[in-house]
Amino acid sequence: MHLESKEIINRPLEEVYQLVRDDLAKLVPYMPNVSKIEVKKHAPKDTNTIEVINHWYARADIPAMLTKFIKPELFSWKDFALWHNDKHCVEYQLESFLANDLFDAKGLNSFTAVGTDKTELKISCDIKLYPEKVPGVPKLLARTILPGIEAILEKVLGPNLTSLGKGLNEYFKNK
Repeated sequence: MHLESKEIINRPLEEVYQLVRDDLAKLVPYMPNVSKIEVKKHAPKDTNTIEVINHWYARADIPAMLTKFIKPELFSWKDFALWHNDKHCVEYQLESFLANDLFDAKGLNSFTAVGTDKTELKISCDIKLYPEKVPGVPKLLARTILPGIEAILEKVLGPNLTSLGKGLNEYFKNK
């Protein structure tokens, strides 16, 4: 699955870039499917790059038939990011808390100045899901419930990645 979105943020490039890189947790109230973001690491790697590790905790509606098998950790992930300040972009890889082989997700977000007071945020992420690797799913039920698990994973990961631009605009509107 490939996710891509573009959004124009009504603020200058440096302001938007620094907020997302350094204070992402401030955007949680403006991202409907995210309950919290915890910063685990924020450190310069060299003079031009910053390594950031965030833990994301998503909200998800789980169908009643799947609640026995699905743990909340399924909808939380580690975000390993390398911010390139000279290019105003971030390369990232996501990993599930539940199992590091539950999905492969890698992406690139870029921030581009549009005039002097606007920023274009482009999000691009490729995700490959492995719902058959969800721990705790009985093998006899696996074929029956795996499509539901896959649909929920797509429903949670997709909007959380693509809602960042809308969340930024809401944040700045209310600031």
